[in-house]
Amino acid sequence: MTRKAVYFVALLVLMAAPGLRAAEMTPRPEHPRPDFQRETWQNLNGEWEFTLDPADRGLRENWAGRDALTDRIMVPYPVESELSGVHNPRPPEVCWYLKKFDLGPALEFSPGKGRLLLHFGAVDYHAMVWLNGVKLGEHVGGYSPFQFDVTELARPSGNTLVVRVFDSKDRMQVRGKQSTKDKSYGIWYTTTTGIWQTVWLERVGDPYLKSFKFTAAPDLSGGKFTLELSRDAPGVTPEIWVTRPEERGLAESNLLLSKNLVWKEPKTRAWSPDDPVLYGVSIELKDPDGNKLDIVSSYVGVRTIEARNGKIHLNGKPFYQKLLLDQGFFPGGVYTPRDDEAMRADCEIYKRMGFNGLRKHQKIEDPRFLYWCDRLGLVVWEEMPSLGFGILGRVPDQAVDRFRDEWLDVIARDLNHPCIITWTVFNENWGIYEMLWSKASRRFGYAMVKATREADPSRLVVDNSGGWHFDTDVWDFHHYLPTVQDSVRLYERYQLKPGDHISLGRYFLNALKGELVIPNFLPGVDYQGQPVLLSEYGGFGFYRTEGDESLLEKYRSYTLAVSRFPNIVGYCYTQPYDVEQEQNGLMTFDRVPKIEPEKIKEVNDMVGGGN
Repeated sequence: MTRKAVYFVALLVLMAAPGLRAAEMTPRPEHPRPDFQRETWQNLNGEWEFTLDPADRGLRENWAGRDALTDRIMVPYPVESELSGVHNPRPPEVCWYLKKFDLGPALEFSPGKGRLLLHFGAVDYHAMVWLNGVKLGEHVGGYSPFQFDVTELARPSGNTLVVRVFDSKDRMQVRGKQSTKDKSYGIWYTTTTGIWQTVWLERVGDPYLKSFKFTAAPDLSGGKFTLELSRDAPGVTPEIWVTRPEERGLAESNLLLSKNLVWKEPKTRAWSPDDPVLYGVSIELKDPDGNKLDIVSSYVGVRTIEARNGKIHLNGKPFYQKLLLDQGFFPGGVYTPRDDEAMRADCEIYKRMGFNGLRKHQKIEDPRFLYWCDRLGLVVWEEMPSLGFGILGRVPDQAVDRFRDEWLDVIARDLNHPCIITWTVFNENWGIYEMLWSKASRRFGYAMVKATREADPSRLVVDNSGGWHFDTDVWDFHHYLPTVQDSVRLYERYQLKPGDHISLGRYFLNALKGELVIPNFLPGVDYQGQPVLLSEYGGFGFYRTEGDESLLEKYRSYTLAVSRFPNIVGYCYTQPYDVEQEQNGLMTFDRVPKIEPEKIKEVNDMVGGGN
């Protein structure tokens, strides 16, 4: 019997065990969007039929009309992962999924009494979707969510859902740290192919709430809700109920917002890593007779973030950031954690280590992970995965458009998470090297930063983390150096003054001298007094260092070196756990600490006033 067969026999035995509830038989059974949740939903995770299509025959032979496929896969784990049951580390560019399902009782509705939506959390990279033989549409982008209205196509029973996935190793595909070769190497890791986040059905009203945006009041006395409905609906009235968290024994109470959707609460508790308080939210759409058409439950955290006077301020107070560079790879699942508890456990141990936030590096994370950051108190820099690395030519217009569209979809999905304080558009010049000489590349870079600010003006924007800065709210830099003395000499160079800049000739002169490009300015751009933050350092065990100090001693000496420079307002350590061949974590890949978390916390508490 093959390994694949053994896996599925074991799974069937488990599912047949007496006393198991339906939720326990479904991988990742929790609701995928606690920030935007309805009661009437149906999880489609679990065993799907599956087949690889190395010759790309499926479209020509109309596999979308098939009634069955030859193999099996466990959704939502990617094709490369062990948890998928396929565990193919080098799948072909095309594969097919098929799922048969009946509508559950919660999704039954009468014609004209609501809509039925089919949601995909994320599919890497290009998905084509059919339901009952009818093509629903296509979606391009491996990190952003998408949905289809299937009201007219779904049946009470006997539905067949088919998905074709194309995923290449093209450098102009948004891929982040996924390898462009048939193996992992250096700082490039196992690819993620196919469905890697939850698939679900959801009954909604007609009209229904498409999205909402919460913006905290500058004085933290509540905030403003901006709603987007599925269609114009004269006479439909929204009502928003905000539930106070329990405080000093006070019973929870509901606050009905006025019709202008501004919530006033003078005694609001501000969200922060030290007090990650969340307010429950219920948004109701009512028809002219007062009947409830649609109900969405969510939550908000009331907090502000801004950069001024060379500091970053959270809720009006200087905030020293102690971050981890988290790349979002999980044992057995590649991009997809085994279960919700795995994400919670990561956040809990980061807090035990004394960190107050994360730089989510080159991955758009599962919304459940962001939920745990909201709930447990970790700030997040969310970063767009890059286009190709090392491309010395013009980025094609199609790649530019896809990059922009996917990033804006991600911002729209995640903008209500209080944990997210920074949007990072590019990383280390990846995909924008040509800005040095190309007007088209400069237009691309500046336009992306502008679009990010327009999509969400309430957060900080980093234009190009660790690369040449050109339009940024935070002046961050990356450096991995062999000795503490080297680091101290480097940090001295970042005692910047407004008006500092560097010429293109100086870049090349530094390179010829064997020095890193310092300071990291795009030629012609001046420093304007932004906060300065060391957003990558460490990497011990992968990058060259000198001396035989222990990992804890290295962490202590390099981290405390940062504290000598009052203009540096935070740091981001690489990294919390080993990732494949990059063995430089504070934990193993299986999340076994190499150092007692409390020992790391002792060091972190010595920097930045214990924040």
